[in-house]
Parts: sequence; C-alpha cells; structure tokens
Amino acid sequence: MGKKCIICEKEAVYQIKDTADFYCVECAEENFGDLSLLVKVEEEAQRLKEAIKEKLDGELNDADTSSDKTDGN
Repeated sequence: MGKKCIICEKEAVYQIKDTADFYCVECAEENFGDLSLLVKVEEEAQRLKEAIKEKLDGELNDADTSSDKTDGN
C-alpha cells in the first residue's frame, strides 16, 4: 500500500525529507516552487530498504563471528 498525499489523499510521489509529509505530483507542484527540495517516495523507500539490508547483513555477520568463537574455532 502506497503513501497518500496529505492534502488530497491521492497516491504520493514526493516527500519532505525526514518527515511524514507526502504529496502527489499536483499538490507538490502547487505548494513547492522547487521540487528538487523534495524526495521521491520511491527513492526514499529504496534508501530505507538498503539501510535495513545492511543492518541485517551486519547482524548476521556478527552472529556468525560469535558462533565461531563459541565453537572453539
């Protein structure tokens, strides 16, 4: 389920970085003079996905290292 525009409830395409404020294309263009100040929702979702993946990979590597130490290796 995608994010909704905080003004009109249409599917959001833009977000103010580090906030929960989401906007559709029309509302973003109407309310912001420079859309480059906004983050595309898809880009932000990809960034979060990568951060989670890195964290999980790090935790798995830490767990592998810990089990090696307890196994006597």
